[in-house]
Amino acid sequence: MSAVQTLRKFRIHELKGLQGHITHFGPLPASEKASSFSVQLPNPFIPHRNPYTGRWAPPKYSLRRQAELIKEAKTSNDLDLLPPGPKLSSAAATSLSKKLDAIVGSAEKLSVLDEALAFPVDWVGKFEPRITTGSDLGVRLYAGKKRMFKGHKWERTKPRREAHKSMLMRDMDWRVTKFKGEHHYRSRNPLKPNQSTKLPF
Repeated sequence: MSAVQTLRKFRIHELKGLQGHITHFGPLPASEKASSFSVQLPNPFIPHRNPYTGRWAPPKYSLRRQAELIKEAKTSNDLDLLPPGPKLSSAAATSLSKKLDAIVGSAEKLSVLDEALAFPVDWVGKFEPRITTGSDLGVRLYAGKKRMFKGHKWERTKPRREAHKSMLMRDMDWRVTKFKGEHHYRSRNPLKPNQSTKLPF
């Protein structure tokens, strides 16, 4: 299946599912940006809240499937046909489309022969990309954390063990002298029999 056929199937599937979405989630809210020539469709890449139950329904397409659709749209330079989502925001799609136009050329875009892809769509549903602290510096994983990582247990207890070891080594001469004196005092004289030992007869 070519990229255009995949996108055509995606658009037709969303058109057929509009009535079911209205049945479960109610009518779509009016959008100020919507024009008279555009069609309002729910964004299948983001979760939607049920106004009757207050529960959130997960996105219709998983992140893996979203990535596959974006990959297909890149091959045909038709990223504007997909809704914004966590895998590709609208700003990123616009900048990427400009790069593809410069590389491939807008004149070489695959032509759409039917109306399944030709109509403009106003995707209902606000997607806000998550801005992670430190993403501009390349340290997203450890941004805003006191410790870089948890580490092994022997690494976490190493300062305490080192402090205990230094304390023992500091008084080691005194400990050795004390041990030798007590051992010499407590050692049994081999010439004196043990009083607690009982004879076998």
